Amino acid sequence: MNNLGSKTLETERLILRKTEEKDLKPLWEILLKEDVSKYYLTSKMNQNWEEEKKWQYKKLERASAPDTYIWTIERKEDHAIMGQISFHDNENSSSKDIGWFLDPQYQHQGYMTEAANKVLDYMFMEVGIEDVDTCAAIENPPSWKLMERLGFQPKGTSRMVKYTLMDQEVECKEYIYQKREGIKREI
Repeated sequence: MNNLGSKTLETERLILRKTEEKDLKPLWEILLKEDVSKYYLTSKMNQNWEEEKKWQYKKLERASAPDTYIWTIERKEDHAIMGQISFHDNENSSSKDIGWFLDPQYQHQGYMTEAANKVLDYMFMEVGIEDVDTCAAIENPPSWKLMERLGFQPKGTSRMVKYTLMDQEVECKEYIYQKREGIKREI
């Protein structure tokens, strides 16, 4: 595997770039929205920006590391900060996990499909990962339906996950995406 970090990537409508200081507060504001953060695994979030800043700046320090893959999703048209997409190591395997969030005003317009396709291509073709092993809450159809559109295969298993802002664990469908030649993903 090549540790290339969060190289700037572009699609027809998006710029996917390493998170910068100017992105921290807008991304935090998106995550404060309950319908965004409900199924997003994150650490404890402060409701007050002054208390949250310390954590956000620590994340920013890590964002420049060559083994870190976190992109801010920016719309080319108006440079709006729309969300974030990231790859990180799985705790119990050598595979990568993927996570994303998008401001509700940009959902259901194909932006996340566009962003995910681009970073999947980068991670497989340039970074050289072999697979992505992830899950999505059964109660969160937009996320697992996106995974299926992208070519992720259901593993036929599920596990219980405790999302940060939920009181109880929820059942998550497990998915795998393996490097294959000539795979076609829906765009």
